[in-house]
Amino acid sequence: MIYYRYDPINQEMVRPTFLCIGVQKSGTTSLINYLNQHPDIFMKNGESHFFDTTEPTPEGIKKYENTFKTNKLIVGEKTPSYNYLRYAMDRIYNYHPDIKLILILREPIKRAFSQYNMMLNKMGKTLSDVNDEEIISELTRQEHVKLSDVKVNGDYYIIRGYYDEIVSYILSKFLKTNLYIGIAEEINEDKFTHYNHIFRFLGARPLPKINENMNTHVRSYRKPIPKRLGTKLYDIYKPHNENLYKILGRRIPAWENYYSTISEE
Repeated sequence: MIYYRYDPINQEMVRPTFLCIGVQKSGTTSLINYLNQHPDIFMKNGESHFFDTTEPTPEGIKKYENTFKTNKLIVGEKTPSYNYLRYAMDRIYNYHPDIKLILILREPIKRAFSQYNMMLNKMGKTLSDVNDEEIISELTRQEHVKLSDVKVNGDYYIIRGYYDEIVSYILSKFLKTNLYIGIAEEINEDKFTHYNHIFRFLGARPLPKINENMNTHVRSYRKPIPKRLGTKLYDIYKPHNENLYKILGRRIPAWENYYSTISEE
């Protein structure tokens, strides 16, 4: 792997060594705070959206790399939409086939509902402004779209949770050792252990202590997930989750505990 240092005098480019590729609404903004605690890691604030907008050119790559102003050797950025856009993953592979990728997965029903809540907030609305039928209609309107057919970034509430297909495509390009898959619910339960796992994955030493209170964008819903929506999404995601469990080699207890409450309703 080739590393670059930023030289403020000569303006030398810095090539990122890792990317956080999502998923959206899984705590990736908080990840920036936690990784930047480490003295050897630099993670850029915000989202770059470099690989999911236009085809990279030498000039574009130069501008992109010049945004990483650091002299640290472990350098990255996060753009959650990269993971489900296959053309973005292709571009990342062509740019740097040995780059390390961090993928944080959140239970897909709650993830989709959280994304919808975020979109409402951007429009100046809240969940109190819409009824259950409107929520269900909007969340499921693109349920028949295939990941392979997506050519531009969009809402895509449903398919962003097809984690088995997302992970399988990533592993068709990158080595398994280049992909770190974390579970958001498990990370939040034991930040010290899981962030030290991520530090090691990136090639940094573990820390004896971290600040465990750096979560951002933590919100509570003004209304619960409609029962009919939860049941519908559970049926949609069940086969995808089963395939994901096979890929991971284990089930995810936090998700299954939640699903047991849905099946009992």
